[in-house]
Amino acid sequence: MIRRLAVLIAAWLAGAAHAQQWVQLTDPLAFDKPPPIWCNADRSACIVSRQPFGADGAVRVALTVPGTPDCRQRRTRYVYVKSSGERDGDLTRAPELLGNSCLFDIPINQIEGTRLLRFSVPMLTQNSVVMELSLEGLDVNRLAGARL
Repeated sequence: MIRRLAVLIAAWLAGAAHAQQWVQLTDPLAFDKPPPIWCNADRSACIVSRQPFGADGAVRVALTVPGTPDCRQRRTRYVYVKSSGERDGDLTRAPELLGNSCLFDIPINQIEGTRLLRFSVPMLTQNSVVMELSLEGLDVNRLAGARL
């Protein structure tokens, strides 16, 4: 578990000059090839797995910031922009804080038909860090189930 988590964090932090993309995690000692994760260009925002949540489920999002996030005490905000241009937002409390990463779930019914997610991550030393994750090309079925 810790080995996979270390590989996952390394994949997030590895720089790439590409648009949103599937990131294939590799572990030379693994016998099976873990499913990819969906990340933005700088890999600061990633969708890492599907999670059980209500009837439809949810996706687990990992937001990695420089500095120390305050996801435990203050809620992470996000706005989702639908393909029709409709916007809506929500607040969530991060169930996990792992180093510089906040991990939380977004219901799949908010993801379906969405083209963009915009996040505001609360920080200890400043107000917040804003980041975006395009969902153009995301296929939720390619994600692993309950990875983190």
